Amino acid sequence: ATQAILSILLNRPDVELGAELTNFKRFTMDFPPQLKGLAISNSDLVRKVHNSFARADPLVVESRTATQDDDLYHFISYVPINGQLWELDGLKAGPICLGECSAEDWLDAARPAIQARIEQYSHKEIR
Repeated sequence: ATQAILSILLNRPDVELGAELTNFKRFTMDFPPQLKGLAISNSDLVRKVHNSFARADPLVVESRTATQDDDLYHFISYVPINGQLWELDGLKAGPICLGECSAEDWLDAARPAIQARIEQYSHKEIR
């Protein structure tokens, strides 16, 4: 969720960032997506804030590294930028333009993409 929130904040020109995030945005502006992700994971500030929301877990669970065939639980952001709706998915090579939208109708424009994603995974879920 931290990366999804950062994707929104760093891609919305109308959001006022503090000094540290403004410097981070300026520093990573020309980075390709993978290098931006690495910069996020290496940021002491981001790590500190992220960990402040993390649940304390007394048990350490051994885990394996995900493979390309695994369904990964992660967050995806949808943001309107300059009249276009963008999908920001940290597991994709870069942002995906979903078409035109305005600041007023971007939620209506995002709805079909969100519903398609829900339908794609909902049949695999066990409730």
